[in-house]
Amino acid sequence: MKIPESIFRKRVRKVQELMQEDGIDALLVLSLENYRYFTGDMRKQPRMLIPSDGGPYPIVFEEEKDEVERNTGLEAKTYRSLPEMLSAVISFLNSLGKDTPVVAVEMEFSTPAFLIERFRMANPHVEVVDAKQIVAPLRKIKDRYEIDLMKKAGKLADYAMDVAVDLLKPGIRESEVALEVEYRVRKKGAERLSFPMFINSGERSLWLHGMATDRKIVEGDVVLIDIGPVFGGYCADIARTFVVGTAGDDQKKAYRAYLEMQEKTAVMIEERKGEVTVLEIERRNEGFLRETGYKGLYVKGFVHGIGLGFEETPFPTIFPEDLREKIVEGMTIAIGHSVLSIKNVGGFRIEDTYHIDEKVRSFTGFEKDLLEVG
Repeated sequence: MKIPESIFRKRVRKVQELMQEDGIDALLVLSLENYRYFTGDMRKQPRMLIPSDGGPYPIVFEEEKDEVERNTGLEAKTYRSLPEMLSAVISFLNSLGKDTPVVAVEMEFSTPAFLIERFRMANPHVEVVDAKQIVAPLRKIKDRYEIDLMKKAGKLADYAMDVAVDLLKPGIRESEVALEVEYRVRKKGAERLSFPMFINSGERSLWLHGMATDRKIVEGDVVLIDIGPVFGGYCADIARTFVVGTAGDDQKKAYRAYLEMQEKTAVMIEERKGEVTVLEIERRNEGFLRETGYKGLYVKGFVHGIGLGFEETPFPTIFPEDLREKIVEGMTIAIGHSVLSIKNVGGFRIEDTYHIDEKVRSFTGFEKDLLEVG
């Protein structure tokens, strides 16, 4: 989808307004997600400076200049070495005539710590602050172009889960399932997967995180699958839990509890959108699990934001302050993030991507009944 250039200019203006309010002189963009958010361009190891007043400019390898300017409509500064890259930023900061310029830098997963440290070493007089305070308020509210892209990512997520279910059977390796699903979902239109697919079978279904190993799936396994296709830069997230063969009563009970927890969370958000906080959701779920006999078997972190990043604000498992975030209209979140882990029974997760509008609408719609496969 071709997004009008004005969308990106509007985003830049909004972040500049927040910079001016917070006394920030410049935003140094180092992540693909934020570079794409403000330009619409796709670039490996992007670098861009957004001053609090005036036009932004990408900082790119000299041979990329023409393409970048074509794609972004911005005038780019070029480099052929790391010192030249840094000098473009240093020159701007020196031009401000301030003793201590304030520069916002992304301090999240996608920003290597050494880059921030090198920047501080090269600019000891600069005050470096976290860019989250000015970028997160913008990115957590999705515009209609972002929503359209995420809907398409959601359809790809459903398709990927369809493919995975057809493959599940005794004797197949987790890695074989993952390889075929990724091939087919990318052939269908996915740009990539936002994280390595989880195909967690048997005892590995109990894990908090996952991967796809060479383990062969066997009769009786619980298999937890988590997939995050990307379309146009935007992610969808879906997870389902299956039983290879016949599900036992304990497995059915655990699955039903997780599904009820997801459904009640969606209802709670719809009834109290604009008021309910992430912390309130966690406390309600904690009480529910205590009542159903699963206290202590679940790791907190039931919802998280999703968009250009597969996990973004609110992101309470990494940023505890995000527990105070209210779920408001315009946000897109994943509901059903962590695993209900019951030894000798299995690990269970049901996760979907939702948009908060006048109603809470799911972008993913794969079957939610506990499926016995293979």
